[in-house]
Amino acid sequence: MSTIITLTTSTQLHRRSKQTQGTTTRSTQLFVISCGLAFALALAVVTLGAFTRLADAGLGCPDWPTCYGHVWVPNEHHEITAANEKFSATPVEVHKTWPEQLHRLLASSLGMVILVLFVLACRRTPSPLRMYFSVALAILLASLFARIFLGAVMDIPVLLIFSGYFVLLSQLWRKYKGRATELCFTALLAGMVIAQGFFGMWTVTLKLWPQIVTAHLFGGFATLSVIWLLLQSCGLQYCAGWGWRKAGVTLSSGCLKNLRLLAGIALGCVILQVGLGGWTTSNYAALACPDFPRCQNQWWPVADFRHGFNMLQSVGPNYLGGQLEAEGRIAIHLAHRLGAVVVTVAVLLLCGLLWRTGETILRRWAAMLIAALGLQISLGVSNVLLSLPLAVAVAHNAGGAVLLLMLVALNHRAWAKNYGVNH
Repeated sequence: MSTIITLTTSTQLHRRSKQTQGTTTRSTQLFVISCGLAFALALAVVTLGAFTRLADAGLGCPDWPTCYGHVWVPNEHHEITAANEKFSATPVEVHKTWPEQLHRLLASSLGMVILVLFVLACRRTPSPLRMYFSVALAILLASLFARIFLGAVMDIPVLLIFSGYFVLLSQLWRKYKGRATELCFTALLAGMVIAQGFFGMWTVTLKLWPQIVTAHLFGGFATLSVIWLLLQSCGLQYCAGWGWRKAGVTLSSGCLKNLRLLAGIALGCVILQVGLGGWTTSNYAALACPDFPRCQNQWWPVADFRHGFNMLQSVGPNYLGGQLEAEGRIAIHLAHRLGAVVVTVAVLLLCGLLWRTGETILRRWAAMLIAALGLQISLGVSNVLLSLPLAVAVAHNAGGAVLLLMLVALNHRAWAKNYGVNH
């Protein structure tokens, strides 16, 4: 009898173990699918944000979070008439309202998906961090609604609350390093997407103040990159062709050290170039040099870098179309071109190292990076020679995102543990 009971108990334990493994697998798959959805939405938000900015639709809706008081946009004749009466200083331009409000709705959807990711990570991570982050995120969301209903008086408290949140996040991440990675990632993303909501609001209320517009663009790229990094971290087992271990890549310690150094430098250069691109577009300096490779028919025209990179531009004026003098815009444009040269050198050095390893998959990475870089340079030159056509300008923005994401993935593989190192 005891033997039967023992056998039955072992069988039950085996079944429970299989059920637990099945539940864990389904949970992982759901998390990875949600990450993929968040990534797709973030890419759409970044691309549509570029379209909105380049189509001069950043103030297509003069209020926030509604558009002329509507959840969508005023499109009926009587709605447009009423909106024009209420917002007489900014009459409705239908071709500008829908990109702006669609961008907001997509960004809100992204925020909802990221909050779902946070809940899933909480369920998958038995850690006291769940309570800390849940309370902190509730405070962030409360500050967002307080800002909506109480107005600009909440701006300083909001900045203090966000500073405290990210300081808390950094401290807890350091304390629980390696034990709650998914939870920390999703908490970071939740904070970032809520911050992006505030930057979107300030973009409207501060009338396209260049500092805020650049920060908003930079925040969009950062959010996209963190989602991509999370997807790389948790979904790598579903992407065998991208994994070095599955491809049998082995690198010497010296080669890996050099790879990490060059990959980090290239990533840093691209991040700075993204910031310069944001500053260029927010100050309407893309066509300050209408010719290429020279600028204003000179190799080095008169440029005022101090004026162009004045980070203390006053709040109040409407910055649609830009407020800088020509010399300041030329300085910004030249800086962006010089940044492109630095990025090109850094990426080519990295690709040379990848190619010299002799590993097939690393040579494939080198080829992809060179292709992405070449396409991005071609789009940048086309923007100048073709006088900034909307489709090419949006593609240039998306190309920058692709190059950034490739370098994020490469750095992740270079620093992840057990990625084929020969000692």
